[in-house]
Amino acid sequence: MLKRQLLAGAWFTLLIVFAALFYAPSASGGEVVTVHITARQFAYEPGRVVVNQGDTVVFVLETVDVTHGFYIDGYDVDVRIIPGETQTVTVVADTPGKFKIRCSETCGALHPFMVGEFIVLRSGVNIAFLGAAFGLVGVVLAATAYVWRRGD
Repeated sequence: MLKRQLLAGAWFTLLIVFAALFYAPSASGGEVVTVHITARQFAYEPGRVVVNQGDTVVFVLETVDVTHGFYIDGYDVDVRIIPGETQTVTVVADTPGKFKIRCSETCGALHPFMVGEFIVLRSGVNIAFLGAAFGLVGVVLAATAYVWRRGD
């Protein structure tokens, strides 16, 4: 009888811990990140922008040669960057994944190859919470194994 109760308790603990992982507080995200991007034929500098899910990203855009566009796949962003002017665009990085940044203004012969990356990392589980959760699972499993081997 004790084995059955302990086994049921172990499964219940595992269920609670894994369900809580989905609602655990995030260790990152929600910050304001300012990114300065310079467009030139036929690249963006920097060519890769990496942020956390939930961050508010402020893009400060300039071009050093001709008119360029700044379009992010999957986000409602399409800005025209004119030489001598600075454009500012604010985006909430709410969708995790890898998105292409494309030039949306024909800027020369290699225009189709003017591509950058906007990478939004999925908010992670707080490491301290994860350690505590797996520690609890370990204690429950060890107690279950002890009682099982004892034969009570």
